[in-house]
Amino acid sequence: MSSKQKNFCMKTYGCQMNVHDSERMTGIMGESGYTYVDEYKDADVVLINTCAVREKPERKLFAELGRLKKIKQTKPDMIIGVTGCMAPRDADVIRARAPYVDLIVGPRSISKLPDLVRKVELQRKPIEAIDLFDDPTPVTSIRRASNISGWVDIQFGCDYQCTYCAVPSARGAEISRNPGEIIAEIDELCSLGYKEITLLGQSVNGYGRDFHYIHPDDESCKDKVDFLWLLEQIDERSPNLRVRFTSPHPQLFNRRFLDRFAVIGTLCEHIHLPLQSADNDVLRRMKRSYTIEKYMQIVEQMRERIPDISITTDIIVAFPGETEEQFERTLAAYREIEFDQAFMFAYSPRRHTEAFEMKDDEIPKDIAQDRLARLIDLANTVAQRKNKGLEGREFELLVEGVSPKNPDKLSGRTRTNKIGVFEGSDDMIGQFVNVRADEGFLWGFKGTCVE
Repeated sequence: MSSKQKNFCMKTYGCQMNVHDSERMTGIMGESGYTYVDEYKDADVVLINTCAVREKPERKLFAELGRLKKIKQTKPDMIIGVTGCMAPRDADVIRARAPYVDLIVGPRSISKLPDLVRKVELQRKPIEAIDLFDDPTPVTSIRRASNISGWVDIQFGCDYQCTYCAVPSARGAEISRNPGEIIAEIDELCSLGYKEITLLGQSVNGYGRDFHYIHPDDESCKDKVDFLWLLEQIDERSPNLRVRFTSPHPQLFNRRFLDRFAVIGTLCEHIHLPLQSADNDVLRRMKRSYTIEKYMQIVEQMRERIPDISITTDIIVAFPGETEEQFERTLAAYREIEFDQAFMFAYSPRRHTEAFEMKDDEIPKDIAQDRLARLIDLANTVAQRKNKGLEGREFELLVEGVSPKNPDKLSGRTRTNKIGVFEGSDDMIGQFVNVRADEGFLWGFKGTCVE
């Protein structure tokens, strides 16, 4: 890299893992001498961190690349890079539709990003680093977006083969991160004053099940190291920390975990538990490996132990072959469980997945959109009612900052992951504050500080 100051810009689509990957890329680019800027036109390197789960982020990628093409015509030395889940899955499509892209980097190769950028600078020809799974758990610098709450990777990739899911072909096989590295990272976050962490993994509650072949010579992995062990270690070392995790797989729950979940004090009373469908035949064709009966049993046992637990979920409607009766089972289960929130989508065909070949069973778009609208309407009704039920109660909020929608108020989250907005002073940001819920809304509640 020349002595001239170099700038980079990044755009991120997708889930928490993508957001944290962007924090890592920002950290290692900064460590390599690049300064972050907000505008494409000011950047020497532009990175777009992509999502491959649905079609909409894919459309957004090519819209952004179209904008960048025009800028590159006036700045031919600008390097355009595509990272994230689309990179390893759709490199051929990206090359065909946007041949001016200089760099394609998969999620498991981002630790090599600065070297790859320098290589493009020197060679001035496109580079791909999309299948480098030889560096499964890279430890990189991280420039975190928050100094209050932090993401912590504990697992990379996924061994499940859900027929609709693009993740295995994007992020590789499941690899658990070394427990010593995880604990050291969390200790550092606590020393920096972080109040909350979220443990990240595609099947996060399967952490450690691969240690017998991933870390065979590591003494810290000799004993029984699994997800529950990790949670208990964190609880013992950092008893004042709030701990969340996402996303667990329903198949991996057992009574031992559910019994301990209720008594680990650092664990927040919230769980994101993907359902996808409440019909067993649809679940079987999705290869979800559990039944709706198993799922309902988990919900029942969690609520027995933690009555106020908040449960959120993911649901896909109009999966190929889904009948109206099967969709109605999902609506019925939603009414019975009464989720606090849901991420809801109409099925989106993804290349390199088994369901992509189920074209004969695809649901017409008008029916798919009608089912999605009906589910969203039900979810909104349930959320509104549940949040109205919070009125008059007091909650401990971790204050995250000024409310994005109301700059005169502060915003924070309860342990159950409910958003609370209230009047307060800036010195409350990053602190725990008791707030009374005065009025419930679809998104959370407005309240009054009672301290």
